[in-house]
Amino acid sequence: MASANLGILTIFDHDGQSWKSYKGRILQFFLANDVDGTTDATGKKRKAILLSALSEGTYKLVEDLALPKQLESVPFEDILTLLDGHFTPTRVGFGERHKFYSASQQVGESHTQWAARLRGLTAHCEFANVEEALRDRFLIGMLPGREKEKLYARELKDLTLAKAVELAETIRCASAGATASGSEPGTDQLLKISKIPKKTGVGAKVPCTVCGYTNHKTAVSIYKFRVQKVSCKGTFA
Repeated sequence: MASANLGILTIFDHDGQSWKSYKGRILQFFLANDVDGTTDATGKKRKAILLSALSEGTYKLVEDLALPKQLESVPFEDILTLLDGHFTPTRVGFGERHKFYSASQQVGESHTQWAARLRGLTAHCEFANVEEALRDRFLIGMLPGREKEKLYARELKDLTLAKAVELAETIRCASAGATASGSEPGTDQLLKISKIPKKTGVGAKVPCTVCGYTNHKTAVSIYKFRVQKVSCKGTFA
């Protein structure tokens, strides 16, 4: 009785999927099920599995690529070569570096996601020092904010890409925690009119409309909160 296959092999449709990724998956499928050059010396089984996993449109494409030969007569390895040649774009070194240097962190993209996407762009750049290029572009391409400001102040010799990502995430988490635990009054609270009775007449001091004290003006309270981030306590000089 034949044993069940290990893993799930889905249909490959070149209109919506990456051949490079699918090729990696199908080779892993062969490995998991012991289908290799030893158990399938002629490659017929691997060829049958591959062709049966192609969508109708992709199967027709492979037939066209094989012409003038009939697909039935083309060996498995040659089919892989045909697909590699068709789906693998020609890489131009400076073109790939242009994509790398033009990349920037997107809104909503975490620092770890940004670093991972950036590393993927180095695949065909042929950098002499990949880690240094990654670190530099990671920092330069970061979204503006406290994380970028802090990292720009670091010494280059002590900063690797991994360290930069770690520090950026630490700063982000710390800022988020401080904001969440903050107890500063909201703008609506600053602008509300105090119900403390006001003295009238010549020489009478006008109380602050935020706290009711008369030793400073409302404008001072609002300035202190918005610029210096300090709550109005009635103790201004």
